[in-house]
Amino acid sequence: MKKLVLSLSIVATLTLTACATPPPPLPNSILTKVEQYGMMDYLVVSNIVTTKRNHLMAIQAEILNTDSNNQQLLYRFKWLDRGGMVIGDDEAWQPLLVYAGQQQTINALAPSPQVTDFRILVSSPDNSGNP
Repeated sequence: MKKLVLSLSIVATLTLTACATPPPPLPNSILTKVEQYGMMDYLVVSNIVTTKRNHLMAIQAEILNTDSNNQQLLYRFKWLDRGGMVIGDDEAWQPLLVYAGQQQTINALAPSPQVTDFRILVSSPDNSGNP
C-alpha cells in the first residue's frame, strides 16, 4: 500500500511539474527572432514578415507603442547563415521614434544571399538595459 501511495505521489508531482513548464516558442515565431536588451514596458515587436527579393532575405517588422507617450527604440539586425553563424559585421544601432499609440515599420534587406535566418536586436533608452 505504501508503494502505491508513493508511486501515485511521484506521478502526480511529475505531472504537475510538466504542466508548470511553459512550452518552448514555436520555430520562426516572433519570440525566436527578437533579442531584447532590458525590459521594454511599452514597445512590442508585434509582427514580422519575411520574403525573398533578388535572392536576398527581406524583413519587415512592426513595432507597436502601447504608451500614451512617444518612445525611442534602438534596433539592429544580426544575419545568420544555414549553420547559425553570423554573416557580416555588427550593424550600428539604428534609432526609431515610435509615436504614442502608433505602430512603426522597420524594413531590412540581408547583406548576402547566404543569409537564411536573422535576429532583431532591440533596446530602448528607458529600459533597464543598454545596448
